[in-house]
Amino acid sequence: MKSGTPMDLEITNRLIASSEPPRRLFRGTTVALVGLSMMMGALWANPELLGSAHTLGWLLPHVILLLIVGLVVGDVMRQRRVDHLLRETQEAILLEDWTRAWTVLNELLRSPIRRLTTRTQALLALAAVAEARHAFEAVQRVCEYLLERGLGHPVQQHVTRVTLGATMLRTGQTSDAVALIDRLSAQNLPGPMRAQVELLALFREVVLGHAHETLGQAAERRELFRAYLGTRAGYGYGLLAAAYDRANRSEEARQYWHDATLLVRPQDLTDRFAELASIAKRYPAVENPF
Repeated sequence: MKSGTPMDLEITNRLIASSEPPRRLFRGTTVALVGLSMMMGALWANPELLGSAHTLGWLLPHVILLLIVGLVVGDVMRQRRVDHLLRETQEAILLEDWTRAWTVLNELLRSPIRRLTTRTQALLALAAVAEARHAFEAVQRVCEYLLERGLGHPVQQHVTRVTLGATMLRTGQTSDAVALIDRLSAQNLPGPMRAQVELLALFREVVLGHAHETLGQAAERRELFRAYLGTRAGYGYGLLAAAYDRANRSEEARQYWHDATLLVRPQDLTDRFAELASIAKRYPAVENPF
């Protein structure tokens, strides 16, 4: 998917910068809440601070309390808006509605996002949209920014590294990609994360022309893809079809391509992995009723 507004480094850098939270220790809302709370506490502890104005003595603490409640509600409403936009973005990505995802991300990332994990997830969504549009420089910029800043929890950092490894392969940064994938492969990972790494390692082997040498791992990889990747297992099956095809084992290649196109449309397979274009021409796809 390459249509829509182009994504370049300038746009990516702008969205990264505009979504960055303030670096000061206390933000304005926090300072205001602390100040108002201290003022109200002082008035309640010592009403004589207001002198003989009894009406003012009753009214002012309530006004301060309303201001505090207003600030808290405002913060909650802003966070709910951010959460809503992030959910909308993720739903659009799941449906591969890249234009919608891009539109919502522009709205989401144009203002500071204070929760680090939320901002990290939004930036990973930006990388996913950039990848779908083949804007690989933008993908690499987002991933390197997240890793350099150490942003995100361990699963988010893992996804960032996997995304960066695939991007480096696509942009010819082979040595760096191989080193990164080797480090990921050496880790003791749970099943879902292992499936992502095996998909990335298989992609590396197809790109470098070594996929036929690791066919002994095909059955294990298939099980990992089936168990943990959902419909995205189709991408793994497509790459396995390419591996068998290069080993001149056309029957296995045909079967894996059949299984791949049961889950993912051939156009989407070849759009994500250009290396599958020749496979799409050589083997019949399933007529997907959906």
